[in-house]
Amino acid sequence: MKIVHIFHSYWPAIGGMENVVKALAESMAELGHEVHVITSMNEAEGRAREEIINGVYIHRVKAVRLYDLDFMIPLEYPTKLLKESDIIQCYSQNSLFTYLMCRKAKKLGKRVSFYFLGVDYLRYHYNPLVRLVGYPYQKWITERVVKLTDLALVTNEYDRDLLEKRHGTKAVVLPHGIEKIYLEVPNIGKYLKEKYHIEGKIIAYISRIHSTKGLDIAIKAFGEVVKEVPNSILIVSGKIDDEVYLMKCLRLAKKLGIANKVIYLGYISEKDKIALIDASEVVVLPTKHAGENYLLLMDEVLARGKPMVIATISPALFQRAKKFGVAVTSNYSTLPSLIVKYLKDNVVYIPRQIKLYSWDEITSKILSLWHERGF
Repeated sequence: MKIVHIFHSYWPAIGGMENVVKALAESMAELGHEVHVITSMNEAEGRAREEIINGVYIHRVKAVRLYDLDFMIPLEYPTKLLKESDIIQCYSQNSLFTYLMCRKAKKLGKRVSFYFLGVDYLRYHYNPLVRLVGYPYQKWITERVVKLTDLALVTNEYDRDLLEKRHGTKAVVLPHGIEKIYLEVPNIGKYLKEKYHIEGKIIAYISRIHSTKGLDIAIKAFGEVVKEVPNSILIVSGKIDDEVYLMKCLRLAKKLGIANKVIYLGYISEKDKIALIDASEVVVLPTKHAGENYLLLMDEVLARGKPMVIATISPALFQRAKKFGVAVTSNYSTLPSLIVKYLKDNVVYIPRQIKLYSWDEITSKILSLWHERGF
């Protein structure tokens, strides 16, 4: 089959959805399908407009970004490619780029499969201005995406129920996958400690460095944790999206007198990321992102048999974390006590037995769905 994936950014851009699109596209290419990705030139870091990466044909088109990445308008459309395709797979109903490109495909008579991500989440955004302006836009674009979608996919039951209740469309729950290495490689925590010369009880924070991801909240919580567990340290890793915010967080650590116990490793390799999870006593993420409906890191941590503590205002993430037995709270002030319990010597974490999927398994499931729906 000739399969086209559409999202406003792609590798070398780093992010959760970029990783999802790349994983699915490359997995389908490995099965012998002709796979294309239509994306924008934004955040491409000077890459060629047309190239092949791991068997996937990448097409970067000119686009104008109005404010956020979700507000990006394509200035050109690869009509010939869209006409010749068998299946159009789109990602994120909140992306104006994705909507406009998929609307073009629909007008050309193509069947559209759409991954809905974070349905109506802006109604819970911490910024009242974003709630006031962004939520009406989100409802507007979701209603239009629903009309052009032949197969609606969601990652969790919360979004499935919300999509049916508010927008009148039924969706299939299809979670994201994880790289096989998380399910196969033995514990390599010792490697991490030796490489970075780290001692003590590790609390790991793994996320892009942005104000919505709550590193400042993690540091404040850690300031309380150290009082009860003096030999604990906070290891931070992730791509810098906001350098000013990172500096603010590091100044906060200095102000709290814990700067020597907060170590920022930067953006690390997949091997080091696994090793950091393995070496940690607990992984923590106090996210302020209301659209954090599916936290892939949670699956990766669970695959390594490690505990995690999540603080979130996202109903979808809260529900899923509860279902999987992950410690979760919507009250950020309770974060320190939740972390401390995993640092005490007498606490033994017993992971809940849950089914986690590799990207190959998710690819097989989506291909089967397309076949069942007559794509």
